[in-house]
Amino acid sequence: MASTINTTDDLIRLLTENAEFYQAVRRLILTDELIQLPERFAAFANRVDDFITEQRGINRRMDDFIAEQRAVNTEQRAFNRRIEDGIGELKGNAARTVINAHLYEIAGHLGLALQATLSRRELGELIGPQGRHPDISSGDRASFIRADLVIIAAGPDGDARNIALEASYTADVRDTRRARRNAELLERLTGRRTHAMVASVRNDKDAQAEVDRGAVDWYTLDQDDFTPE
Repeated sequence: MASTINTTDDLIRLLTENAEFYQAVRRLILTDELIQLPERFAAFANRVDDFITEQRGINRRMDDFIAEQRAVNTEQRAFNRRIEDGIGELKGNAARTVINAHLYEIAGHLGLALQATLSRRELGELIGPQGRHPDISSGDRASFIRADLVIIAAGPDGDARNIALEASYTADVRDTRRARRNAELLERLTGRRTHAMVASVRNDKDAQAEVDRGAVDWYTLDQDDFTPE
């Protein structure tokens, strides 16, 4: 028996009860694109989920790569520091060798005449065993004995003086501090006027500031002195 539609309620009831009628009305009102939209959206949502899952995998691999690269960079920096420290030590050793060929010039740079140099043994005997001077720390005592160069020279009036010198390819504030500390100890232990000096090709800004204010003297080494003949 055909259903009669007189009111909106009749239409809604028929749509609810008759699936074929519902689909026919749906196709009449909606385009195919709109009808297929839920399925298309579901497929799109699945593709988005797949993309997000894949992107998370890429991100994890990228995070792993970044972590590995950071570890490599850390190792490379440590290696570079060891190389730089090794080169710096070699240059420092070379500077200590070079100054032995400039003893007269170093003394003459201060208007003095070279008389002698003090060996580590003589410096050790001068400062004495640990404990002879309780106010001198073991570190300062060791630094004093290992001074790069200690010169005894004659002043213009024939008075004996000392030069406490530290040598580096590039002098830094550690060199200037050692030179000053050793000069103070030499003056105290010998009673002679003592000059603090650094010998280098160049100085970093902190060491140069010490030179500029007159805290230490600077004997300039020639870069050619470090070139093998």
